[in-house]
Amino acid sequence: MTAVNNKYQENLKHAAEFLIKGGTLLSEPCKKCNGIQMKKDNEITCIICGNKTTIEETNSTKNIGLSVIPDNGMSEKIVKRVRELIMNNGSDKNLVEEELRLRVIDNYIKILEKIKYLN
Repeated sequence: MTAVNNKYQENLKHAAEFLIKGGTLLSEPCKKCNGIQMKKDNEITCIICGNKTTIEETNSTKNIGLSVIPDNGMSEKIVKRVRELIMNNGSDKNLVEEELRLRVIDNYIKILEKIKYLN
């Protein structure tokens, strides 16, 4: 096996560990080699060439969520609704209704995560 193949195998192993620890694949290709990139915390790493980029969070980046989606108590309303849905879960004998309720809960949780990320 060549040194290039060894490096590639090492990068793939690192990428798998990155995903297991909560990293995400990015749709934007690497600027250096056009390879697949992954992001975790404030670090972007290319799976192919291993190029690493650190993202510096500026004040404008931190505050963008406030101007785009103001919370205005939205989080509290969503949490209250999720609690209601969870308390009613299992009360139906209709599994289709229960599955729909669980999907709504899941969607609300995703919205809460996005609100938290933006603010």
